[in-house]
Amino acid sequence: GTGTPVPGQVARLVADFGLQLFREAVRHQGDTNAIFAPHGATTVLVALQLATAGQGRRELEEAMGFSIDGEG
Repeated sequence: GTGTPVPGQVARLVADFGLQLFREAVRHQGDTNAIFAPHGATTVLVALQLATAGQGRRELEEAMGFSIDGEG
């Protein structure tokens, strides 16, 4: 349903998404060294959810697996 998400749930969703990003980045790196900040990347994508609307926002929500509005 709609409404404000529970803070603990938001933290878990953000952490889960950050780990998914990290795993995907590492998977493509092979034997090379990489620096990656999953929390920073997730923070940017959450901010984009705040700044967008319509189809772009729905695409971000789908890609991230959650909505900042507590849906999904």
